[in-house]
Amino acid sequence: MLIVKHLILTAFCVTLCQLAQAETKICERRYKVTVNNQAPSFVPDVQKGGKGLSFDLIKVIEARMGCTMTLNPVELPRAFEDFKSSRTDIFAFGTSDEEWSKPGRFIPLYKAARLLVVSNSVYDPKKSIQDYLKDPRIKFADQTGGRFFYLPAESESLEKQRRVIRSPRPEHLYDFLKDGRAQAMFSSAVFNKYFVDSKDMHNKVSFIRDPKNKIEIGIYVSKRRVTPTEFQELRKIIKDLQIEGAFRDIVSRYVYPEDLTYYEDL
Repeated sequence: MLIVKHLILTAFCVTLCQLAQAETKICERRYKVTVNNQAPSFVPDVQKGGKGLSFDLIKVIEARMGCTMTLNPVELPRAFEDFKSSRTDIFAFGTSDEEWSKPGRFIPLYKAARLLVVSNSVYDPKKSIQDYLKDPRIKFADQTGGRFFYLPAESESLEKQRRVIRSPRPEHLYDFLKDGRAQAMFSSAVFNKYFVDSKDMHNKVSFIRDPKNKIEIGIYVSKRRVTPTEFQELRKIIKDLQIEGAFRDIVSRYVYPEDLTYYEDL
C-alpha cells in the first residue's frame, strides 16, 4: 500500500512539473534586432540598456515572446545594408517599402498619419499640402536610407526638380528648416514632437496633418534568418498586443495628445 501511495505521489509531482514547464515556455532563440540609432527611436542608457520608442516596443514584444532580443542601434543606411546582407534577424521600426521587402517580410504594428512640417517663414494656413509640393520655391528635407513619409511620385518629382536636401540623421532635417536650407518636410508625429520640443521650434514651424495618407509602421523580418514558423509566431504576438492596447500605451508617451486621433490599429 505504501509503495502504491509513493507511486501516485511521484506521478502527481511529475504532472505538476510538466504543467509548470508548459506554462513557462523557455525560448532559446536569440533575435538580433537592428534599430535606428537616432532619438526618439533609440537613446543609449547605461542602466536600462536603452530607451526610446523602438526600445520600448521591442521590449514589450520580447517580454511576451519569451525570447532574447538583442538590439543593435545603427544609422539607417547601415541598417538597410545589414538587413539586405542577412546580418540581422529583424529591423525595427520602419514603413512598408519595395526595397526592404525583397530580403524581408513586413509585420505592421499600426498606421499613423504623416504630417507636413512647414517653416513659419513660408507657412500660409490657406495652402494645402499639394500647394507646397507644387511650389517651386519650397525645398524639402528628407532622410537618406528610406522613402518613409514620402509617396513615390512625390520623391521622384522633388528629385527631378532638385528641390530636396537629405541627411541620414533626422535631427539634421529639422536643422535644415531652422536655418532656412529647407522650408518643408514630411515627418511622423513621434519624430515631430521630439525634435520640435528638444530644438525649441514651437514658434518656428507649423503642421498640416495628412489623414488621407497614413503610413504603416512595423518591423521587417529576414526571409533568410527567420523561419516561416517563427515569423507566424511573431505576427500572432504582435496582433495580440495590438488588441490589448499595449502599443497605444507606449506611443501615447511620444506624441502630442491630438496626434493619437490620427492613428489606426493602435
